[in-house]
Amino acid sequence: MFSPMNSRHFTERVNENGVRYWVLSTRVAPIQQGFYFVNSGFSEDGRYLWFYCAFPPAAGHCAGVVDFLTDEVRWFPETQGSGWMVDPLTGNLYWGCGQGIYMRTPHPQDRAVQIAELPEEAVRARVQEAGTHLTFTPDRKEILADLQTCFGSIVGTFSVKDGSFTEWYHTKPGTPYNHAQMCPTNGDLCMCAHEISYNPTTGKNDRPALTEEGIYPRLQLIGRDGSREMRKPYKNAATHEWWAADGKSIYYCSSESIVQDRLGEHEAEVVCHIPIEGGNGTWHAHCTEDEKYFVVDGSHPYAGKTWWRGCPSTVRFYNRESGKLIDVVSYNPVVEGWTPEKPSIYHIDPHPRFVVGDRYVTFTTTVCGRVDVGIAETSQLIELSR
Repeated sequence: MFSPMNSRHFTERVNENGVRYWVLSTRVAPIQQGFYFVNSGFSEDGRYLWFYCAFPPAAGHCAGVVDFLTDEVRWFPETQGSGWMVDPLTGNLYWGCGQGIYMRTPHPQDRAVQIAELPEEAVRARVQEAGTHLTFTPDRKEILADLQTCFGSIVGTFSVKDGSFTEWYHTKPGTPYNHAQMCPTNGDLCMCAHEISYNPTTGKNDRPALTEEGIYPRLQLIGRDGSREMRKPYKNAATHEWWAADGKSIYYCSSESIVQDRLGEHEAEVVCHIPIEGGNGTWHAHCTEDEKYFVVDGSHPYAGKTWWRGCPSTVRFYNRESGKLIDVVSYNPVVEGWTPEKPSIYHIDPHPRFVVGDRYVTFTTTVCGRVDVGIAETSQLIELSR
């Protein structure tokens, strides 16, 4: 079977510090991106790599796939929607749209299959997207989704077998919960983000108000029984959270730090502090299953701004055992046509994550002057960071 290192569709690049990585150079769309870091775009056997496709000026994404067994690349326009998730065992793609939850195989002769319809309340509210990032329950029998309506967010699970929907939690109007992620070891627990509040009077999103105790309410744990627990973030700042593989901790970015919250304990612990002068050093991050190694992206300052969609960025690797930090991609430049005044609409942040049993790191890169999918080998990064 082919790999990113010997496939005819990938081109090797070398970072200024000698780190080697590979870019998907075959084009089926003007914009090609790695998955958002919550979900892996790979099947667990490494045969299929799904990626986002966009066709400016049209907004939104659909998905393409690399088949490393046949060494072919395809894209499927019917996959436009949100929440794309790959079944790690089959390589099949799941996603949500206004009609419900759908699935398709990587094989072009197959057609998309509807897994579930949206619940009636969501249909009445004219939901346009079914889930921020779909995730499976540990037994893969249900799919967790957050449905955003004008009456609040509905968090619940769809049965893969019969499409039935089980509501877990319903927020109040103006209180969106998104980025729902199932605990990898507990099918009755998920995490949501309360990152914004919706003002129906102005029609704008604002930072959510602090609680009466002065806590930023980003980190919300939701139970199947309707229970809710808010975790107090480190220094009252949290973004871009993810579950540890054992389900015992949640990690998140906080200002210029990566933070670990061991559930059941009250004090969060700083894993590492990664500043970028004039920019944002910890934007999104992810860790290996053993929680020894981390990848993180961050923004470089540009035109006097710390961050804007499409700004210069970096991808880095942190070795928790040695305490050493190395660059994977030192500098992702601005793609021609995007400026702070006219930013990208395609969410092209690098979003690095470990995939295929932590064998690779996937990310989005602009080193070729366009938006591309990048892949690096974890073993190389470990060796260079000892």
